[in-house]
Amino acid sequence: MNQQSPARHYKKLVPSLILILNCIQFLSHPAKADPILLAFVFAVYLAFIWIIPFVASAAVNLGIFIGLWLLTVFLWAISGQEQGAAFFLIVFLMVFAAIKLPARLSLIFTICLIGGNVFFLYTLFDSSLDDIISNISIMIGLYVFFSSMRFRREARREAERNHAELAKMHLQLEQAHEELQKAHAELQEASVLSLRYAVLEERTRIARDIHDSIGHELTSVIVQLQSLPYILKSSKDDSEKVIQNVLTVARECLQEVRSVVHQMGRSESMVGLTALRGLIHQVEERSGLHVSLDTAGLSEESWPQNVSETIYRTLQEALTNIIRHAHATHAAAVISNDETHLYVTITDNGHFTGNLTCGFGLTGMKERAEKAGGSLSFSAVQPSGLQIELALPLTTTNKEQKDEQR
Repeated sequence: MNQQSPARHYKKLVPSLILILNCIQFLSHPAKADPILLAFVFAVYLAFIWIIPFVASAAVNLGIFIGLWLLTVFLWAISGQEQGAAFFLIVFLMVFAAIKLPARLSLIFTICLIGGNVFFLYTLFDSSLDDIISNISIMIGLYVFFSSMRFRREARREAERNHAELAKMHLQLEQAHEELQKAHAELQEASVLSLRYAVLEERTRIARDIHDSIGHELTSVIVQLQSLPYILKSSKDDSEKVIQNVLTVARECLQEVRSVVHQMGRSESMVGLTALRGLIHQVEERSGLHVSLDTAGLSEESWPQNVSETIYRTLQEALTNIIRHAHATHAAAVISNDETHLYVTITDNGHFTGNLTCGFGLTGMKERAEKAGGSLSFSAVQPSGLQIELALPLTTTNKEQKDEQR
């Protein structure tokens, strides 16, 4: 069962009280209509007030309004009073229709009601034109007043409903934002943990390699060196053989060390983008500068060690200059490559007047690029800002290959 609020009951009590008081007033004065019929019509109106909220269909509502109007016209014809109880009930019915019926139906019903009233006033009561116009004016004025009240009420309810929906949507957006922040934090934490696990795994591998190869051979060297004094006393040939074995094992240890170091250098060069992302994240956290990294035009991420180091140092120095001198809020790094070269473009939205003084940092960036076989250039960005363009060859020279092997 639907439970109605006290406000809903109040809306029924007010018109009910109006009907009861007017019914008592009309019954206390003599009238041509039968008091029983008059009381019956008022009772029907009273029941109508309490039943109509439970009727959902607009067509049924309109049918009930028309039925009440015909019943009231019947009472009006019997009473023969131009301004009696029937006229009051017709006005009451029109006001109730303006409040309860849909806007279009209430307008049609009111027009029919006014037309019927004019017809009965002219035919049954032979009313004057002034009385008819006064009657029409009163009904139109009441309809406009109560219809405007209804429109304002519906507009207020619609505004409240929209406000509630906006508040709900705002709450959902806040919850989604919090979830995204939480997911972002978890993703960053997972990325950091992944890097830590990778470093730990690499350290474990290196330690295992050193223990299994170099450690074993150094142990052999120590044992042979400990036995060397006794062998020198017994046999010179045997001592020379032991010394030769120690030298061989030492050379093998040195070769193992070089192999491990070479592998470390190669693995370090393979994580170029990871190092760049870590640098950007560090800069954003410490300075508040927003830095974007675009690698859409990058076909591969494995670069020679000198290329990876040059890109890292160039980006590091460029971001440092932007933070110190450019007063920028955003910087962007774009990395792309073709078959022979790697290209890096760094731009910012800072204040650049066009006069560029190459200090120690910019000079060092150019020298580093030229040492790697590439080039570095600077240009202004419209409407403001500086653009740095770095081009590096992806092929390694013979001299650099020999240095890596050593």
